[in-house]
Amino acid sequence: MNKALRHKYLFDAAILFVMCALGVFSFCWFRTWIVGELDTAQFKQIIDLLPNDWRKFATVDFDWLVSYLGRTALTLDEPMLVMFISAWVLVRGSDVVSGELSRGTMEMLLAQPVSRSRIYWTHAGYTIFGLFLLILLTWAGMSFGIWTTSVEETTYPEFRVPIIDYRIPLTFLKPQVETVAMITEVNPVMFLPGIVNLFLVGFFLAGFSAWCSSWDRYRWRTLGIVAAFYFVSAMLKILGMASETWAWVIRLSFFGLYEPASSIELHQSQPGAVWWFGEFSDAELIGYGPMTHYVVLFGLGIFFYLLGAWIFKKRDLPAPV
Repeated sequence: MNKALRHKYLFDAAILFVMCALGVFSFCWFRTWIVGELDTAQFKQIIDLLPNDWRKFATVDFDWLVSYLGRTALTLDEPMLVMFISAWVLVRGSDVVSGELSRGTMEMLLAQPVSRSRIYWTHAGYTIFGLFLLILLTWAGMSFGIWTTSVEETTYPEFRVPIIDYRIPLTFLKPQVETVAMITEVNPVMFLPGIVNLFLVGFFLAGFSAWCSSWDRYRWRTLGIVAAFYFVSAMLKILGMASETWAWVIRLSFFGLYEPASSIELHQSQPGAVWWFGEFSDAELIGYGPMTHYVVLFGLGIFFYLLGAWIFKKRDLPAPV
């Protein structure tokens, strides 16, 4: 029966996974290619034209953002990518209990020699494994884009001030353009902290949606609840970033724990610091480190999965309608 159960969940998830996988890989590849189409000098000119108020919406320093690594790292912050990952974990997580009840198949599953725990954790295992594969495809899409893209480096002649050795770019002269492989500018390994952050956000959402499914009867209602939670969390982060008065509401949103670009920037400037629980400046603690975000997301995901398993094991299941 366990083999039949695994085949059932694999068949149920196949179409959704293939669509999400194609979307994730192609989007990351295309997004990386777009970065290579605009060289650093041109992009810096665009950034300099932006109002200063817009800087508060960036989680990284604008000087780092103009680099090829910075702009490529922002792929992990793109709403479309996050929604591809979220679609997988929310749809699959919400199906574990309320989905089977809505279809009237839960009674047939439990009539077989299989426990509720086996049903719950087998489904959860496929959801998490699919999430892991999607995260690998995210990194693979970005890496493939880097390996297959060439970029143009624009440099202007400079005037050197004697004695103080200060150089002034002469932007009114014709620039020198050199074409190089993007892999010489960006190391795909640098994306590891952001990739881990994305996986843990997906893991948390998978646990949360499985918990919602464990006590509900109708899948459409479960999806409505988790979708509402997702968009309210996104709006809270936007509100907190837009206004200093409302900055505290970011703590109420799980998106406040998702900062892949800033973790990559920290990893580049201080290798190894991304795995610290605190962020330090001149030996003083100035905030939580990325590792704190990772542990909180992982801990919440485990908590909701365990709570959902306990509820499913203890609850009375309604008869199929």
